[in-house]
Amino acid sequence: MLLPCRFSTRRATRSTESGVAAAQTASRLLERLGLDAALCRRSASELSVGQQQRVAAARALVGRPELVIADEPTSALDEALRESFMRLLLGACADAGSALLFVSHDARLAPQFDRQVDLPTLNRATAAEASA
Repeated sequence: MLLPCRFSTRRATRSTESGVAAAQTASRLLERLGLDAALCRRSASELSVGQQQRVAAARALVGRPELVIADEPTSALDEALRESFMRLLLGACADAGSALLFVSHDARLAPQFDRQVDLPTLNRATAAEASA
């Protein structure tokens, strides 16, 4: 959970700004994402895929990064868990002041975002830049 703080002194500092230890911040994020803080002590192989997805989201949010990149974070979740996870992820990003770059093949999630860009549009932009 605290791995991002080892690689970024800024995130380590931001994770403890309010006088709360980074471990407590991580525990709060886990709880906010519907997980018991005791999961921090378990190996990833002992967690369900849904639990692994939520732990990864909490880890991404430790230290309130400016940008969170989420690549298919809901791909292994059933519909009920997907909706719950999305509410929690969007809320946690908003609370942290983090922008969210979300990649998904699930078009049903698009309305939850202010802006959507599809792959053909990205490919056209890249091709136009390459020929310029």
